[in-house]
Amino acid sequence: MCGIVGILNFQKPINPVELNRFTDSLSHRGPDGRGMFIDGNLGLGHRRLAILDLSEAGKNPMPFGGEKGKRYWITYNGEVYNFLELRHELKELGHRFQSETDTEVVVAAYAQWGEDCLLRFNGMWAFAIWDTVERKLFLARDRFGIKPLYYLQGASRFAFASELKAFLALDNFSVALNEEIIPQIIQSNQAYEGTTDSTIMKNVLCLPGGHCLTLKSDGSCTIKTWWETLNHIPQIPTSYEEQVEQFRDLFLDAVKIRMRSDVAVGTCLSGGIDSSAVASGMAWNHRQGKNGLERCAEDWQQAFVATFPGTQLDERAYADEVIYHVGAKPHYWVFDNDEALSHIIDSVWAMEDVYLGIAVPVWCIYREMRQKNVVVSLDGHGGDELLGGYTWYLDWPMNQVNQNLYQDFHTTLLPSILRNYDRCSMAHGIEVRMPLMDWRLVTFTFGLPADCKIGAGYTKRVLRDAMRGIMPEKIRHRRSKIGFNSPMIDWYNGGMATMLRKIVNHRLWLESPFWDGHQLRDYVLEKTNACAWTPNDWGVTLHIWTLVNIVLWQLLFVEKSLSEIR
Repeated sequence: MCGIVGILNFQKPINPVELNRFTDSLSHRGPDGRGMFIDGNLGLGHRRLAILDLSEAGKNPMPFGGEKGKRYWITYNGEVYNFLELRHELKELGHRFQSETDTEVVVAAYAQWGEDCLLRFNGMWAFAIWDTVERKLFLARDRFGIKPLYYLQGASRFAFASELKAFLALDNFSVALNEEIIPQIIQSNQAYEGTTDSTIMKNVLCLPGGHCLTLKSDGSCTIKTWWETLNHIPQIPTSYEEQVEQFRDLFLDAVKIRMRSDVAVGTCLSGGIDSSAVASGMAWNHRQGKNGLERCAEDWQQAFVATFPGTQLDERAYADEVIYHVGAKPHYWVFDNDEALSHIIDSVWAMEDVYLGIAVPVWCIYREMRQKNVVVSLDGHGGDELLGGYTWYLDWPMNQVNQNLYQDFHTTLLPSILRNYDRCSMAHGIEVRMPLMDWRLVTFTFGLPADCKIGAGYTKRVLRDAMRGIMPEKIRHRRSKIGFNSPMIDWYNGGMATMLRKIVNHRLWLESPFWDGHQLRDYVLEKTNACAWTPNDWGVTLHIWTLVNIVLWQLLFVEKSLSEIR
């Protein structure tokens, strides 16, 4: 898990100073090391978060293949969890390895199978491979876009990076707001990630999940789709009991291979169904003994819980039930209003985009994890969109459930959630692994009938039944769903009031072409000055935050100054 960058100039050699700056703009993603590779007009950069093979042998960019072992050079962000099995297969085919990393397995697989190697990987990734013989660059992103990859293509160069903010380090890059995408964000009240390859940063594009890109040294570029979930649906057992059994086996194996690590692993535990299933699955796998847990971290019993004492957001009682059940060591991040408010700008910088909510609690829980020296977290992301976990899913006609879930998983909801968790975790150098997004489990689940997901009065029916005897019964039958939110109403009436007043009086707000700045300013000031925001205003507060977020983004990334709102 790391930060990657690269530049391919079409007419001139790489400037090492620029590549250095570009690489180190992502130092937060990779605090354990750095590396660069330059080949004439091609430059690759890497910031390392060391998870597998902590030695110098795991350094990126990494060479492989050819007569001198340096034909291919890879810069890699991610984890391929089945690397041990692939490594064995590749050794049988004659390949030799110099490290114990999955990185070397990935580039060896590319040397052996070309872009078809992608179908063999089980994991999350964004990587670039430079072929020094054919002088071409190959970029690829995992099936569901868990790991990010952005690129900028101009007349004279092509550049790519793990985050938008990295492009600010490039020479002659003029950052600007992509005004074409803002109406979509405001009108839909949701993020755009997954619906377009455009981004909030003008001229910077996103390589979609399940896509790969090939670029030749003359600038000719080809993008293709290498993955479509519906083309890989397996044969589904006819009986519900067999469906539950197969789901259980797939889920527990997905958890097991994600426990592979040479450093400590933990889990962010809310006490909800998904995170509790992951924590319980880790404990179940460990109880089975060391067989099948090759390269498993010895230190895995670390549970990180966000608590909101005295509020309806607090789920500690549920999390503690799981902690007791699995025998984990708990770490609690206790919400402190003033301390959390002080990190709003930090979270916007980390997110580097516009989102409906304020990500401070998510940003803080991963900071807590880093402070406790745990840098890998197995989390439950993806379960709601895969299995119908939101309460409104219960109102859907059953004949529309699978189609709607497919849209939420691939386009409308999950892509932006994945983006947010990547940024908030990697802001602190934390790798998040998601067993519920194992491609085998995803394709199997999308092949199940709708009543396996929403049935018998429950959401996530098949997961609940699969976890019988593995998860605490109190959690398995839990119906309430709270979510990981910030206390927006309290903040608007209190700690955020000063910031709100300054922003709605700022010229970027008042002169915005996207909303009536003066009218909305008067409304916000009236409510804020009277401390009159109520729970009935929840949807309005989220909408106002979206507009505030747009202004903050421009101040942070375009004007690069917050002096007017400090």
